This record gives sequence, C-alpha cells and structure tokens, in this order.
Amino acid sequence: MLTIDIDAKLETYARACRSGTDWILNHVNLDGSVGPVEERIFYYRVPWAFALMGEISAGHCLLNWIDHNMMTPDGRLEGISTQGPEDPRYGSYPLACLIFGSSLLGRIDLVRRGTEQLLTWQDPETGGFYGTRADRSEDAEQELFPTAQAGMSFALTGRVEASIKAGEWFQRLWDLQPEPEKRLYAVYSRSQSLVQNYPEDQEAFYVTKKDAPWQHHFNGGIAAAFLSQLYMATGDTQWLDLAREYQRFSMTSDECQFDSKQLCKSGWGSGLLYVATREEQFREWTIRLGDWFVEHQLEDGHWENTKFWSPEPTVGDNILITAEFVQHLCNIRAYLSVA
Repeated sequence: MLTIDIDAKLETYARACRSGTDWILNHVNLDGSVGPVEERIFYYRVPWAFALMGEISAGHCLLNWIDHNMMTPDGRLEGISTQGPEDPRYGSYPLACLIFGSSLLGRIDLVRRGTEQLLTWQDPETGGFYGTRADRSEDAEQELFPTAQAGMSFALTGRVEASIKAGEWFQRLWDLQPEPEKRLYAVYSRSQSLVQNYPEDQEAFYVTKKDAPWQHHFNGGIAAAFLSQLYMATGDTQWLDLAREYQRFSMTSDECQFDSKQLCKSGWGSGLLYVATREEQFREWTIRLGDWFVEHQLEDGHWENTKFWSPEPTVGDNILITAEFVQHLCNIRAYLSVA
C-alpha cells in the first residue's frame, strides 16, 4: 500500500489556490469589480473564493460594487451584468452562491436581502427550486444543482426549515430514480414527476450517465455536499445516508468522467463526507480530486472549462471557473486537514 505524504499534498494544493487567486486578483478593476462585468454575471463565486483565501478587502470591495450596481433593495440581481446562460434555466444559482460568499465575509445586509429573495424561488410544496420565477406552474422544471446550492446557503444562514424542504426534494428525486446504478435524472416537475422526456439535443441537462464523458458529473457531488451540510445542521442521519447514495453514484461513474471539468464538485461531496464520517474511501477520493485540480491548472494560475462546453472561453468564463476551482481546492485542503 502506497503511503501518501499528506502534508506535501496540502502544500501543493495551497500553492495552486494561491496561484489561481492571484490570477483573479489581476483582473480586479479600480472600482472593486472583477473582469469585464458587462459580459454577464460570471463573478458570483468570487467573493466566496476570496473569503476562503483570506482576501477580505478584495471580497468586500467586490460586494460593495455588487450592492451598488447589481443587487436591488429586495435582493434581486439586476443591473450592469446580465444573467447570461444561467437565465432562465438556473436563475437562482448565482444568487445562492453570492449569499454563501457574502455570509462568509460577514455582509449580513446582502445575506438578508438575498435570502429573502431566494426563498421566493423555492416551491413550497416540493422544496425544489424553479429555473425561473417567471414560470412556477405545474410544468415548471426544478433541477438538482440549483436546489442543492440554495439548500446549503439556507443551512449556512440559519434558514434550516427551507433547507430541510430542499433535502426532502432530494429524497424524492432519489426514490424516483429507475436505474441509479447507470444514470441519474436531475430534473423534476409537479406535472411529470421525474422528467424523463426531453429534447434529444438537451439530454445532458436532464440526465447524467455514468459511462459518458460530457455529462453533468457534478450532480452527485453537489448533492452529497448539500446533504452532508444538512446533516451537520440538523444532526439527522437520514441526510448523511442520502449523501452517501449520491456520492456513491459519483464515485462509481466510469473513468471518462475525469475527462470533463464537470467532475469538479465530486471532491466537495467526498470531502464533507470524510469530515462527517472519517471513512477512508472518502479521503482517498478527495485526494484524487485534489490532484486532478492541480493537474488541470494552467501555468499562469487559471483554469478553463471543458472544450466541449466552452471551445473559445472568454475572460469572464475563465474567472467563473477559476473562482470555483479555487473554492473547491481550498475546501479540499481544509477537509483533508481533519485529523
């Protein structure tokens, strides 16, 4: 059995996080914004990454810019930057990520306004999150990863009842899976239940197949990350058991998943499960994902998305993924530091 020098791993991860953060800092504008903000709202994870890396001043400057230029008094993200591809499919996701980062930075004013707005995206019946607030009908689709992010943002900000409702949505979704050993359907609606009929050219948005590379391989990981945090918030082991199921889906997917940057959230789920359980299987997978992040970082510190999804990435695209990967790798380093 090979002995892993965990201290060396942690140091390597720390250097990668620092390099990625410095690359983002080089794109900070004089007014506190980051990058070409007229492009779209690609910077919603940056305060989160800055908070984890101790870049408190830069994080607050960006949040001040967002407060003055993007967030309305009732917590909507509207202003200089358009929603871009997140609207209308994942409309709540940027807001939920921003709430998490704002909470870590202590911006309670933004957390309050954003959380009240985020609550309006949740279906009070199912606990899932609509793709757009413009359609909350019986046919409106509710998707896995926006529901997971909103659920964990609620858990962090003390809205535990709303977080539990999101957890119930995940239990329902799992119970409806026809072949979880092969694929994970990720979309639900009140009229269709588990959505299995969709346009052929949009298949990847609706189902994650274990044996195909260009899939949303992050779905199992972000589900496990949310459910692990819900367990931590409530002490209820049903959420830990459910987190294991979603993470198992991720960890038993074929090797082709490592060809896609959409694997990224798997180390988040396994890392939190390791913190909660101290089980070696989750530690080993988390290390594997940490090494994967380092392997795919470019020389100047930034990351780029899978060419299949983003063949000609913009600066905004690269800021988006670099902030997320700094966040994940910084978390992985923290999770693996647990004795």
